[in-house]
This record gives sequence, C-alpha cells and structure tokens, in this order.
Amino acid sequence: MTFAEVFAWCKKNRANLRAIGRHMAIPISHQDARLPADLPPMEKVMHWDLEIGDWSHYTSGSDMERMVSGKMTLDEFKSTLRRGQ
Repeated sequence: MTFAEVFAWCKKNRANLRAIGRHMAIPISHQDARLPADLPPMEKVMHWDLEIGDWSHYTSGSDMERMVSGKMTLDEFKSTLRRGQ
C-alpha cells in the first residue's frame, strides 16, 4: 500500500485520515488537492485515525491495507468493532 493509494481511497470514500507514527501525524483528506510533501516511508505508520462524516475510529495498518485493496469493505470493518463505537 502506498500513500497515493490511501489518498485515492480517501477520495472515493470521502474520508479523512491521519497517519500516526512515532513523533508524527500526517493528515490526508478527501478534500485535499494533493498529498502532503515529504512523506515518510509507509513502514513508519503505526496506525490510522479514520473519519467519515460524523463517524470516526482508529484502524490498524493491516485493516487499512485491506480496505484500500478492496479485500475488506468499510461496512465489514465497522462490523468488527465493539458495539457502541
């Protein structure tokens, strides 16, 4: 998975993300014209904070990769969460 693929997924799903890593938080929004400059290697991302509309949750790198690749839908991801989230 690349930042460009994540950005395309954000556009498609009208999502906002923050890539979280040690001493970093990189915002990526579906409203952005382009990705931020000077992105770190994808391996530096520890997890993602996902926001779509009024819903938000964190996701692991592996779950984010499954969603971006189409192996898991957003609804399938939501169904794995505990009730009330």
